[in-house]
Amino acid sequence: MATIITDEEELDQQEWDGRTRRGTSFLAGALAGMVMTIVMLAMLLLGVTPRSISNLVSDKIASVAGPGITEFFIQTIGALGKEMLFLTVLIGQVVVGGFLGLLLAFITGRTDRQQTVWRNSFIISTGFWLLFVIAGLPLLDQGFLGSGLEKDQIATLIISFMLFQLFGLTLGYAFLNLLGTTAYGTAKTGNLTEKQVAAISERQDTETRTSRRRFVGTISAVFVLVVGAAIGTRAFGGPALTDYRNSLGDLNSDGTLQGEITPTSNFYQVSKNTFNPNVDGKSWKLTIDGLVDNPQTFDLDTISQFPRQKVYHTLTCISNEVGGDYIGNAEWSGIQFKTLLDKAGVKAGVKKVVFTSADGYKDSITIEKAMEPNTTLAVEMNGAPLTTDHGYPARMLIPNIYGMKNAKWLTGITLIDTDFAGFWQQQGWDNTATIHTESSIVSPADGDTVPGGQTTTLKGIAFAGSRNIEKVEVSTDSGMTWNTATIKPRIGANSWTLWRYDWTPPAGSKGYILQVRATEEGGILQTVKTADPYPSGSSGYHTISLRTT
Repeated sequence: MATIITDEEELDQQEWDGRTRRGTSFLAGALAGMVMTIVMLAMLLLGVTPRSISNLVSDKIASVAGPGITEFFIQTIGALGKEMLFLTVLIGQVVVGGFLGLLLAFITGRTDRQQTVWRNSFIISTGFWLLFVIAGLPLLDQGFLGSGLEKDQIATLIISFMLFQLFGLTLGYAFLNLLGTTAYGTAKTGNLTEKQVAAISERQDTETRTSRRRFVGTISAVFVLVVGAAIGTRAFGGPALTDYRNSLGDLNSDGTLQGEITPTSNFYQVSKNTFNPNVDGKSWKLTIDGLVDNPQTFDLDTISQFPRQKVYHTLTCISNEVGGDYIGNAEWSGIQFKTLLDKAGVKAGVKKVVFTSADGYKDSITIEKAMEPNTTLAVEMNGAPLTTDHGYPARMLIPNIYGMKNAKWLTGITLIDTDFAGFWQQQGWDNTATIHTESSIVSPADGDTVPGGQTTTLKGIAFAGSRNIEKVEVSTDSGMTWNTATIKPRIGANSWTLWRYDWTPPAGSKGYILQVRATEEGGILQTVKTADPYPSGSSGYHTISLRTT
């Protein structure tokens, strides 16, 4: 029962049960961690900061886990693994906040004096911010005081300090709200009976508990809604590919085939992030430095003054399985990359061109690949500015190279005379990343039923990077015999080839195993050898099963 403070009584220091006090202190810290996380997510989504504390921790965990574990999650649950890792880190932040609540209770003792609580909350939040920037950032491979963050160093230090102070303020408030003695002021009890005093005390006690439950419930509900909506959208809000894949290769009235250009909304998206950076185009800058004669800095206005080139370019992810969805072809517009390097002046001895992205991602290509005429700094996709997920305001398009090296959200280009291992290469992925010849059956889908005695059109894609596809063959008897499919010449030097094959299975119910293979220029047949995506990309013949009725 709560203590009523009357004008005849002095304020006594309230005694709490130790276990209840520890649990409530942990809850106060966890609530402060939730508030900090909610604001951090909002800043990340609004583009206030390209990277958050949780991003840095997630990247470090992924690198420490090693390529074997990373590839296991990629192949088992796909991109959802990133969301699960990020969610785990967010929950970890809340748990750490809970332990800091226990620390506040320990150093504060059994007093609820506001001045003491606020002072200790400030000491904890500031002390742990200093610990984060002095020891935490180096442990996260970001250097002392975040020197490895480069352009984002100052912004990260300031924003992290603000977030830690927000944590401290919320911690102090939650601690006082949940654990502090509530003084109800003076109450004239001289004319009240003992029963009336007890009734007032019970009512006040009930109001206090209700207020505290409302406080806890509101913060918890907002945390669950914000985190759930944000991560759920990223995890389950991907493109709906069924209709697009079913129509891929259908004949248009003008003789062209549907699906040669993948709609932006259907184009796959892969990055190391759960939340991709929301880059402000007005303040965006792109620098070229390192072994150059004239270091350059461009903004969108200066980039727009360069001559444009339009390219049809297919991107595919190195983690794509045989027949997987991580492939798409688009019409891109941008600047020939060689033009930018020529303006900067490439010094003798350069071996690699290193790309730095707004999210801290780094990768590289050889100087020879960078100087190829079709290597492009793209600023538009399918006739519109790049979307956030596809690298706004500028990204790389590199012929014959898997998507991981086609850096998005580009902010820096550095020329060096040594080799370089980027984010994924440090986890064991191939540093050359040359695209393997691949082909797949897009429609019908694996497990479908088709009518026996009638013609079914098999449709699909074949791709060999910048190497042309000469022939596509389909087998309907598990590779015993092969039939030549009709192919349409690709629309660009680095785009996929669409194919069709009309198949009329005998009438009756029967199961069939279908396979496809492609032959690239020079008569080089796609390898039948099966390989997992890690570390150099998947290979083998795409195989599906169909049943006739």
